[in-house]
Order: sequence, then C-alpha cells, then structure tokens
Amino acid sequence: MKRNTDLRFELPQSKVSSPGGVLALLQGQVQTSGNALPDEKTVAMWQREAAEGSPNAQYELAKMLTSGEPVSADNRAAVKWLKKAAEKQHAESQHMLGVLIARGQGVRADPAKAAALFRAAAIMGNANAQYDLGRALDWGFGCEENPREALTWFRLAGAQGHVPAQFAVGVAYARGRGCEPSLTQAASWLRKAAMSHHAEAAFRLGELYLRPDNPSADNAEAFRWVAESARAGFVAAQYTLALFYWAGRAVKRSPRQAYAWAMRAASKDSDAALLLLSKLMENGEAGPADAQTAYALTLRAMDVASNDGAKEEAQLRLRELSLKLSAESIQSAEEVCKAHPDTTSLLQSLLES
Repeated sequence: MKRNTDLRFELPQSKVSSPGGVLALLQGQVQTSGNALPDEKTVAMWQREAAEGSPNAQYELAKMLTSGEPVSADNRAAVKWLKKAAEKQHAESQHMLGVLIARGQGVRADPAKAAALFRAAAIMGNANAQYDLGRALDWGFGCEENPREALTWFRLAGAQGHVPAQFAVGVAYARGRGCEPSLTQAASWLRKAAMSHHAEAAFRLGELYLRPDNPSADNAEAFRWVAESARAGFVAAQYTLALFYWAGRAVKRSPRQAYAWAMRAASKDSDAALLLLSKLMENGEAGPADAQTAYALTLRAMDVASNDGAKEEAQLRLRELSLKLSAESIQSAEEVCKAHPDTTSLLQSLLES
C-alpha cells in the first residue's frame, strides 16, 4: 500500500448546502427553500423508510449527510446508514462506504477494506465502483498493483458510459499500461470521453494525432481536439494551442493568437506558457519588443517551474536576456515580480497596462 488515505476517490454529490448542517435538517430545525435541499416530505419519507430497512433510503440519507469535513457528526451518521445498506449488498452504498473509508471521512481509514468494498460493488455492475476498483489496482491502493486487471475494470465501467473510465482506458492503451500499446484503441476510447466534454481526453486525443508513430497522424485533427480542450479551460491544451498559432501548424500563423492563448495558460502558472510569452515579448511578435518584460516573465516561469528541466530552461533564458539588459532594468524586473506574487496580477501589470 502506498498510502493510508487518498482523497482522489470522490463521493457522489448531494445538492444539500445548509449552514445549519444536515442533521439539523433531518431533525426539522432547518427550513428548505428553492432547489438547494430535498423537500421536507422527501426527507421524512427517507427517514421513515431508512428506519424500516430500505437500503435505497439509507443511501439517499447518507448522500445528504456527507459534507466533505473528514470528522463530523454528519459523516459518522452517513457511515452508520451506509453500513446497514451495504450489509444488504446495496452496490451504491458499498461503493460510497468504500470511498469514505478510503478518504478516512467519518470512519477510520482502511485501504484494504475500501478496495474490498469497491470490488463487491463492481462485481454487482456498479460503474463508479468498477472505476474506483480500477484506480485502486492501478495505484496499488489497498491491494497489489495490477494494471492489467485495472484495465479490465476500466473497460467495464467505460462500456456503461462512465466518462472518466473511458479516459483511463484511452490513456492505458496509449501508454501500454496493462496491455500492448494500441493507438487505434487509445483514440477510440479517448474520443468517447472527449465527445462527452472531458477536457483532458480531448487534449490527449489531440496529442495522439501529433505522434510520429501514429499511422493516422493528422495535424488538422490534432488542432481540432486541442482547441476544444483549450476552450474548456485545460491549461496544457491552451499552451499547446498557442504553439499551433505561433508555428502556423494546421492553422494560419498568428503571433497575436499565440499570445492570447499563452496568456490564458500563463495566468494559471504554466511555466511553459510564461516562457513562450517571454519569447514573444523579446522578439516583438505581439507588440513592441520588450526584453525587460521578457525577463520578468522568465523570472516568474522559474519561480513556478514544475520540474528541473523547466527551471533549467528558465535559467538559461535569464542568462540570455541579461546580456541585453542593464543592471537597472534587471533590478526593475525583479522588483515588479516581488510586488506581484500572484501571476495574474503580474501579467496585468506587465502586459495589460
């Protein structure tokens, strides 16, 4: 086991959002309004049927009770109801109880027990459980790492329309994890997820069409899917789309479009996008050439660098730019970075004034 808890396992979402707490709602101390809460008659029905042993009602009450706070009376009450429903082999409750145990939310964390609950619900056909069992097997959470079996469960969930599972299958085939690599299978599964507006799946599908080892490589298709992912807000896709426009690949070259998309990614602390903006500013491709602004952007890229390679690239850029700048200009660039620790604020100061 790699860790005792893992918050990447997600609970079913409830629409409940009451400052008085869900237990207060169940005790009739909170009035419902609008669509934020189930109506009182529904809550009363769930309480009555849960007390009578209905696993469906017990599950619905548990969904209401999970507030996201790891230790609370609401979460402990949710665990109580889920245990009752899980004893009746209620698949949704088995899965949700497994998630709570994996997260250590309202109950002591126990990875092995969580994985066992995922498996029990997965065998009964629950797509969420199949997906989470696949992730547990892929990560070695509560069980031995087994990418091949993980892929089997991802495929079963994906066949039921589970979009994150479809994405997981596509990634597995692209990387050859738990299977022989197959770009055809990868593209098929990633497309399914992308068609359901999974932003990262669209980006990974675009990347597939750029791979030189892909017989179906297609710049236009790559541009299409990367652009869709970028519009959905996926940062890596926004940076890649900026490169498309900068290089004029599959689209008319447009440094201004490259600048616009790089700005979007840079505002989310993308070191690569900050370095691209730096080059655009140094070369005057999106306005007057400005080596001092380029230096400040490179400083921020080094600060937010996600790996050693990115940090080294930023350091090399700083050395190159320093040859063009006076000591006063370098000091000014350093001061503006210190004055704007938030990257969005820095960009506004440097580029939007």
